Amino acid sequence: MEFLRRDFLKLGLTQAIAATVSVPALANGGHESFTSDGLPFQNVMRGTPSILQGVTDATRTQFSIQHHKGLNFNAVARDQTGNIWQPDKIEQITQTFSNYAITKVFFSNLRLGEIFFLDLLDAKDAVIERREFKMLDLSKPTLRYAIASCMDESRHEPKIWHNMFEQNPDIIFFVGDTVYCDKGSSEFKDGDPRRLWVRHSEARRILEVYYSKRLIPILATWDDHDFSGDDANSNSAEYIQASRANFLSFFAQGEGHVEGYAQGPGVSSVLRAGQHQFILMDDRSWRMKKESPDRYAHWGREQEEWALEMISSFDGITWIMNGSQIFPQMIYKESMSKHKGQFDGFMKALRATGKKVVFASGDVHFSEVSRIESAMLGYQTYEVTSSGLHSKCFPGIDIISKHERRMMITTKQNYVLIDSIYQSDRFAANVYCCSAQSKVNFTAQITV
Repeated sequence: MEFLRRDFLKLGLTQAIAATVSVPALANGGHESFTSDGLPFQNVMRGTPSILQGVTDATRTQFSIQHHKGLNFNAVARDQTGNIWQPDKIEQITQTFSNYAITKVFFSNLRLGEIFFLDLLDAKDAVIERREFKMLDLSKPTLRYAIASCMDESRHEPKIWHNMFEQNPDIIFFVGDTVYCDKGSSEFKDGDPRRLWVRHSEARRILEVYYSKRLIPILATWDDHDFSGDDANSNSAEYIQASRANFLSFFAQGEGHVEGYAQGPGVSSVLRAGQHQFILMDDRSWRMKKESPDRYAHWGREQEEWALEMISSFDGITWIMNGSQIFPQMIYKESMSKHKGQFDGFMKALRATGKKVVFASGDVHFSEVSRIESAMLGYQTYEVTSSGLHSKCFPGIDIISKHERRMMITTKQNYVLIDSIYQSDRFAANVYCCSAQSKVNFTAQITV
C-alpha cells in the first residue's frame, strides 16, 4: 500500500506527515448486508485450528491454539533450515460443555531477524497446520503498532485484517470488545461463564486474524462486551473472577515467560519496549455505576496505584490504553471522565509524576484523535480512539457527538496504525486511520 511505505514515512521529530487522504463514500447507506466499505459480511465458522501469537521478545514467545477436543497434535517451532525447537511447556484448558479446547505453548531460545514456523504435527510427524512468525525486538527506538476494538463477528470483514497484516506492525493491541458475548443465540444467560466461553470460542473460529498464515504478536484487554454484556460493571456482573479466567484463556499473555511484560490487577498488563511503555487497563472489574462520584469508581484503587507505579518508574513515553474513552463525554456512551472522582484524582496524581503519557481507547464505534490541553497534565497530549474494526457504525455520529478536543474523526469501519519514536525526551508519532478498502480515513502527526 503506497501511503504506508516505511521509506516514505521517514519518521522524525520535525518532519510533517505527507500522505494523500482518500475517504470512501458510504456504500448502500450502511445496508445491513455490507460493511461501510461496501464489502459483504463473512461469518462462516471454520473447523481448523485457530492460532494467536501472544507476548513475545527477542528469544521467547507463546501461542494460544483453539482446536477441536478430538484433534491430537504436537507443537514445535521450526526455522527455515529445518532446525526444531520443542516447547518449554504446554498448557491445555478445556470445558465439559464445549467441544473446543485451548492449548497454550511456550518457546524460548529463538532468534531475532529470522522467520520461524509454528507446526502442528500429527502422530506421524506430518504437518497438519503451519503458521509463520517472528520474534520482537523490544529494544529498538521506533515501533509500528496497530490498535483495534469492537470486533462483532456477525459483521466480520476479512479484508480489513488482510489490510492490517500488509502494514506489518510489530504488535497489535486489542483494546476491548474483541467478542460480543451478549450477542448470538445460546442456552446460557448473559454473563454466565459458559456463555462467555462459547461466544469467545465462536469468535475464534470466525475472525480472519486467527487464521492468518503469518502471525503478529497480540496483546489484549477487555471492555463491556467481552467482559459480560452491554455497559456491565462490577455491580451488575455476577461472575467477575470466572470472566477474567475466561478472557485470559483465549489469549497468550502468560506472565514470567517474556522480557518486559507483566500482568497487573484483573486483566490489566504492561509491556515495556525500549522507550515505549504500554499499559492496558481493566476498566470493568472494579467499575461502579455510571457517573458514580466514588474516588475509585472506574479502575479501583489497587489498579490505579499499580498504573501510577508503572508510569513513575519508567523514563520514556507511556500509552494508557482503556476500553472506554478517557476524556470525551457523550450522553449515550461511557467514559472515564464521567467517573469524576477517579478521573480528577488520577489526573492530579498523574501530573505529579512528571512523566509523559498518551491515551488510547475504543468502544464508541468511531475513531478520532483528541488534543488534550496542557492545562490538564502540564503538557499537551492526545487521546487516540480506535473503534469499529467490524461493528455497526453510525453515519452522522460525528455531528451528534461533537466535542471541543476533537481534531478528526471517521464513522467507517477502521483500525488505527501508528509509527512512533521517543528520543531526546520527546515522543513523535504518525497516526493513520485505515479501512478495508486500502483507504486512509485520516492521518495525524502528534508530538508530546
